Amino acid sequence: MKRSQDDKDAPFERRLVELQSLFELSKTLNSSLNLKSILDTLLFTPMGRMMITQGAVLLKKEEENLFSIATVKGIPANNISKDISIPDKLHEPQLLADISHFDSFAFLQSLGMKLLCPILSNNVIVGYILLGGKITQQEFTRDELEYLASFANLAAPAIENSKFIRELQDVNNELDRKVQHLKTIFEIGKELNTTFDPDKIASILVYAIMGEMMTQKIAVVECNKSATPAFIISKGFDAKENLGTDNYKKAFALLAEGKKALRAGDLPDKKLSGYLQSFGVKILVPMFRQDELSACILIGERLNRASYRNDELEFLSTLGNAAMVSLENARLFQETLEKQRLEEELSIAREIQRKLLPDAVPQIAGYEFAGMNNSHSQVGGDYFDYIQIDEKQLAITIADVSGKGVPAALLMANIQASLHAIIHTEWTLSEKVARINNIIHANTNMDKFITFFVAIIDLDKNELTYVNAGHNPPMLFPRGCADEKVRLLEAGGLILGMMKNMPYEQETIALQPGDLLILFTDGVSEAMNEKDEEFEEFRIEKSIRKHIDKSAEQLMFCLEKDVKEFTGSAPQSDDITILTVRFTNSNV
Repeated sequence: MKRSQDDKDAPFERRLVELQSLFELSKTLNSSLNLKSILDTLLFTPMGRMMITQGAVLLKKEEENLFSIATVKGIPANNISKDISIPDKLHEPQLLADISHFDSFAFLQSLGMKLLCPILSNNVIVGYILLGGKITQQEFTRDELEYLASFANLAAPAIENSKFIRELQDVNNELDRKVQHLKTIFEIGKELNTTFDPDKIASILVYAIMGEMMTQKIAVVECNKSATPAFIISKGFDAKENLGTDNYKKAFALLAEGKKALRAGDLPDKKLSGYLQSFGVKILVPMFRQDELSACILIGERLNRASYRNDELEFLSTLGNAAMVSLENARLFQETLEKQRLEEELSIAREIQRKLLPDAVPQIAGYEFAGMNNSHSQVGGDYFDYIQIDEKQLAITIADVSGKGVPAALLMANIQASLHAIIHTEWTLSEKVARINNIIHANTNMDKFITFFVAIIDLDKNELTYVNAGHNPPMLFPRGCADEKVRLLEAGGLILGMMKNMPYEQETIALQPGDLLILFTDGVSEAMNEKDEEFEEFRIEKSIRKHIDKSAEQLMFCLEKDVKEFTGSAPQSDDITILTVRFTNSNV
């Protein structure tokens, strides 16, 4: 009778032992926040209890019916992280043989799995325990299945908590990385801003990325639309590689469109992806200047062959744009220095040019002279002069050098020096001009030339001998009368500097009291208004006739005023130079 009672008490005692075991396992599971430790306990405990050598734990992913292998025992470790599709309606432990076929049924059987047990949290499946067959070849008992279900459900809160802690740790780690990245960007930014040398900025950027990303292959490539892409700096990449190929152009176009760093392996164009990776390119980082792709950073594989995380791509993009700002500041600084240097040179050239022009008009009895030069730019190409040859002869000249700026000023200095050297010789005026032409031709290119007019006034005979080398014909108003026909002084020859050994014709005119001579450059006749209309010679003549009774100086300023009124708000497009001569009295 006593033995029979023991037999009755045996299941109760076994159940009590199981409950105590589950209680202890629950404390063990909940005492740890390490997911791997919890999963290993979840797997190894039933395997040891039931003498099983193969098993795995699956955890639920965000996608419906999709689970991922989190840990394994007795099966190849390369199965970890593989995705398994299982219906989420299996809420009790079941033998695979008793379940209808599903997507991953054959795969799980190939791994030797026999039993599938859900891990439930609030009646929601968070994972599965997979077990192989027993070593003893025995079937799973009902008590074992109940124990396994209870054990799995006790583990669910621990799994949920550990996943939450892991997610929190991941968020904290992500935050720590971003803070570190910001600190790094700040420190590198400070270093980048210590110099305005573009090469040094590129070098700082490259070595900073090499240290942060642990790579030995990096290059900065200039990829403006207007130029063929070229290496600014290269470490580990072949600097002779042709970056102008269609493949690189496609890659740069993708960067310009996406405006963020890209993995070469993630490019949708697999041919392009393979091409870039064949040259060791793993990451492409855009560098923008005013929303336009200006440069690109090519980064190779890491020394530890680890992949680049998304937060690292964001870091590289931010760092690349910070470096681009420094490069742009360096460029602007260099431009400012160059502009200042050029302005200083122009100021010096302007001062030299000003000294080449006459300081004062000649004071000669019986004559009035006036001259002005209003440069379009800081340094112009117009020239006029008075040269006292001797007591009886005075030379006047006006010229227009092709071009603007310093080259025109240098050519102007050349013509001034040549004229001052030759005008005092005994040659005829036409011979003097021919020799000046040869000097200009020998010292300039074909695209540089000078329109030139020179006249010598015989102060005793009151005669004017002139040569016109392609210049706007000066206007001679006989006796200063408004109704007299104007005479154009056109005798001469080809503009200076075009061809060597050119002949020039000279003409001599007897001056009469009241004769008025107006010399000007094309900055006067070609001055343009808002309607793109030119002032032209007929308006010059009209202006002079309107003010014919005024002095030479007054006439000059009246003509300038009429030109400015005509052009209105249109910008001055060329130098304005005017020279006026009036013969007042032959008896003085």
